[in-house]
Amino acid sequence: MPNFCAAPNCTRKSTQSDLAFFRFPRDPTRCQKWVENCRRADLEDKTPDQLNKHYRLCAKHFETSLICRTSPYRTLSTVAWNLS
Repeated sequence: MPNFCAAPNCTRKSTQSDLAFFRFPRDPTRCQKWVENCRRADLEDKTPDQLNKHYRLCAKHFETSLICRTSPYRTLSTVAWNLS
């Protein structure tokens, strides 16, 4: 089952790309920052566990310097976004 990017107007899915997809963090503070930066009101009422389980963002929405080089599945920042 493919992962779909949760960023507004992004149509990337994991089966069409070699991009990494990142789960929303379980940490409530970091997760809230991701939701704010994502600018999707429909995600605001979801818990960090729900977001972590069901939603992903593709690597295009993070500055490359903030993606951990030793593991392609970890981000280092709470605020880096490129929603274009």
